[in-house]
Amino acid sequence: MTKQILVGLEGSASGRAAIEVAIDLALALRASLVGLAIVDEPDIRASEAVPIGGSSYKAERDRVLVADAEQQARAWSEAFLARCKTAGVLARALEVHGEAAAVILEESKQRDLIVMGREANFRFEAEEADTRTRELILHRAEGPVLIVPAERITTGPGVLVCYDGTQAAIRAIRAFVRSGLAADRPVHVVTIGESGEKAWSVAAQGCALLDELGIISTPHHVVSLLTTTEALLDQRAKLDVGLIVQGAYAHSRFSRLLWGSVTKEMLEKTVVPIFLHY
Repeated sequence: MTKQILVGLEGSASGRAAIEVAIDLALALRASLVGLAIVDEPDIRASEAVPIGGSSYKAERDRVLVADAEQQARAWSEAFLARCKTAGVLARALEVHGEAAAVILEESKQRDLIVMGREANFRFEAEEADTRTRELILHRAEGPVLIVPAERITTGPGVLVCYDGTQAAIRAIRAFVRSGLAADRPVHVVTIGESGEKAWSVAAQGCALLDELGIISTPHHVVSLLTTTEALLDQRAKLDVGLIVQGAYAHSRFSRLLWGSVTKEMLEKTVVPIFLHY
């Protein structure tokens, strides 16, 4: 069955970069794309205090804002379809009314991968980066999510797998291999720890798992005075890889539970896409 990749359509620079990354993936994986433009009508029509007699004004204002959001969603959909046609990628677009995170999570159940910009803003009236929607998706998505920064730097084809031996890291590796993204890429398994011997042992375990799944990889152990995030990003630069694979770190130096500081820092500082699975 042809893989389907769900792509968030909105107006941020990282959202536009996400479309380009999704097109590259579709061509490499022979997948089809589903662009999702959301009219967050619940957010637009959210209750707010209005002066006496102001309810009719608010109703009219909401109507206009919903119409504007629909027009913008249509424009994003049309631009997405035109870009995919030029690239020779099979694609369709959906324009859906509803709360952004809920819509994305529901639509993702039928797809193999979510691709969205790091600063994606799916709400019509919101802060510049809709981090709440992003966090809800990353916490609740049943499948993997690829977060794309706005930068489009030139890198080698390799992949850096952050590995600490936890079940979350194991699930991330399995999802990464199932996605098809590991094929024909140099894969580097990186473990950061206080003990070089222990870190090497854990990295070797990650490579053994990948070997069982049919992927050859290279282990790397790092003992560093840098923070975990800085050490991982330093390894990314040294290895010149274009993709990071990361799970939720429940123990060890990678830690801080499901949505920890390392994950947040990696998301904010990375210059390459991050494949996340929880």
